[in-house]
Amino acid sequence: MTGAWGRILDKYGQRVAVVRDGAETLCRAFLQPALETREDWFQSLPTPLGTVRRDQWLYLGPSEVSLDGLGDGYVAWNNTQFEVRAAQPVCLGEDTIYWWALLAVRDPEPEDGPGETA
Repeated sequence: MTGAWGRILDKYGQRVAVVRDGAETLCRAFLQPALETREDWFQSLPTPLGTVRRDQWLYLGPSEVSLDGLGDGYVAWNNTQFEVRAAQPVCLGEDTIYWWALLAVRDPEPEDGPGETA
């Protein structure tokens, strides 16, 4: 990564991991909550089975770490896993400058408890 965008990410970006097919790629990216301002939108939604998170996060990452075709992969930051809801490369001419993505907090993997089978 070169240029001004690379220097900005190096200095101010958070350390994240992009996990694809079990392989982890470490990089720096901006990861911030994308807050909704509509009055009918809440970051969590109560349901009969408990609270469901509906918050979304904005990701701006390096051009070298593609989010295209991530499949079951995810972005990890601060002990939280995020699934990719939408991702697009942002280009200048023919060159990808950075990756834009909208992320959602991933549901934790269920742990096997008494009476449960894997």
